Amino acid sequence: MFEVAYRLFEMAALVLCVHNLSGKKVKADIYNTGFIALQLTFMQMIQYEIASKQMYFAIYLNFFVYVYVKFNDTIKKTTLKWLLSTAIIGALQMIIYLPMGFLSYVIPNESIIVLLINFTILLILFLTRKSEKYIQIIQFCENRDWIMKICMIICTLILVYFMFLLKKEQVIEVDLFILISIIIVMVFVIMYRWQKSIYELEQKEREMKITNLYNDVFGELIETTRRRQHDFHNQIDAIYGMHLTATTLDELVEMQKEYCDALVYENRYTKVLGCTNNSTLAGFLYTKFIHAEKYGIKIDYNVGYTENTSITVYDLVEIIGILMDNAIEYLENSQLTKKIIFDLKDFEGLDLSIKNPIQNISNNDVAQFFKKGFTTKETGSGIGLSKIKEYQKKYNYDICVEITQGEANEWLEIRIVENM
Repeated sequence: MFEVAYRLFEMAALVLCVHNLSGKKVKADIYNTGFIALQLTFMQMIQYEIASKQMYFAIYLNFFVYVYVKFNDTIKKTTLKWLLSTAIIGALQMIIYLPMGFLSYVIPNESIIVLLINFTILLILFLTRKSEKYIQIIQFCENRDWIMKICMIICTLILVYFMFLLKKEQVIEVDLFILISIIIVMVFVIMYRWQKSIYELEQKEREMKITNLYNDVFGELIETTRRRQHDFHNQIDAIYGMHLTATTLDELVEMQKEYCDALVYENRYTKVLGCTNNSTLAGFLYTKFIHAEKYGIKIDYNVGYTENTSITVYDLVEIIGILMDNAIEYLENSQLTKKIIFDLKDFEGLDLSIKNPIQNISNNDVAQFFKKGFTTKETGSGIGLSKIKEYQKKYNYDICVEITQGEANEWLEIRIVENM
């Protein structure tokens, strides 16, 4: 009875630990209850020698499959969570055993001591379930490729070890051993390819969505420009006719300047059409600039995009969107100068710069912006810059951050320079 109880606590602790690492709340669903029931059943089968002890690796394999199916992560992230959960439970068992070991003088039943140890672990994990340390551990490991590679190697070695153990103890015949090995390899290959195809499909759907969205905006922009072309001669005639009403040369110059400034402002973003022949990017920039002006934010821009970059336009749209949204969100409710300086060119590789006024922000604060999950908004809905760091690994560009002193405010510039 005690053996079943302490195994139940141990399995529940594993479930709670992997949920803590995933930032998810534990629920009594079919995945959690099914996993615990299957693990307990298999352990009882091994105890009553219905199954060989060398088949104990199936318990670890079952846990791996459970983590993969439950959280629908990549193979790498699943392996990471699987190893971390196992390591955390194992470490806690060793730490708690040190003081609990003295209970053996009072409680001779070892099963009761193990029960108390596993219950204590479950209690610790439950009380710390809202701690950000779990997420920080996952993020720390994810952002370091060498840790992920070590996890994959350890996982492979564990699998090879258990398969070798089965063969060595002659639990299964040679032909069955080879067959099982081939099946396991095939399953992992199929899982990897299936997950890769899902990712590629989602990527294509995202690209199609972005293309359709901003192509429509681009089309509207072209139509607006064409309509205004019909009024071009009328505008020229109006400028030419101003000398008829002006009484002095200075008055004429002032009238023409005011009128021309109004025309330039009205057509301030149509210049995007001539800066790039990519309709998706042009439509996106036009939409983003108009969005900023809704909050009274002026955009000074310089765009020269010839697609001379390895960064796809869809990823570039996301990068620009993140940087612009951060600048807009910072300025919309502030008392600072509402202005963003936007510069994009790719004549020698991508060179993207976005500058906006700031207040009471240091270089150390800026470093926090790029951490996953970071937000300065009380609602927790702010846009972090961790995605920019993820794309940095993919495209190998430099991220330059500089705080400079302007006439009235400090300015924050985030610049992305591609290494060609």
